[in-house]
Amino acid sequence: MVIDFEQQFKQLLVQQDEFTFNEFYFQTVDIFYRYLKANYVISAEESEDIIADFYVKCRNGLPKYDINQNFSGYIRSIFKNNLKDFFKKKGDVAFSTISGANETNNFEDNLEHPEDFRELLEASFTFEQIQQSIVKLDELNQEIIFLKFIEEKSY
Repeated sequence: MVIDFEQQFKQLLVQQDEFTFNEFYFQTVDIFYRYLKANYVISAEESEDIIADFYVKCRNGLPKYDINQNFSGYIRSIFKNNLKDFFKKKGDVAFSTISGANETNNFEDNLEHPEDFRELLEASFTFEQIQQSIVKLDELNQEIIFLKFIEEKSY
């Protein structure tokens, strides 16, 4: 995830310029939302909460940012720390809360179309293979894949 701006823009962010921060928000919010959707299985509401918390923390932390440092790395670390905080607060979700309101049904009873379930497992397996392969790439190639398929940039 590469997020960079001109020095003057970063200086205005550090100075807490409201217009500049709004511009920063509008230019980046979609990137963070797509990142969450591509990498985590969380609801839209949870994604919005994570992003809202991120921007609050970002706004509070920007006055301490040194504009000569890597801006993308700074923003990325705030975002990743925010994600860690979210998952720490969330904790483990009990399986019983996932299984639904009707506890008398067996798991097999809920599988109306076993072939659809098989397709889902195969797609999930393929996704796992892709994730494992991406992790093996060097940082530059990971960034290229992220920019192309998550941020929808051209090659």
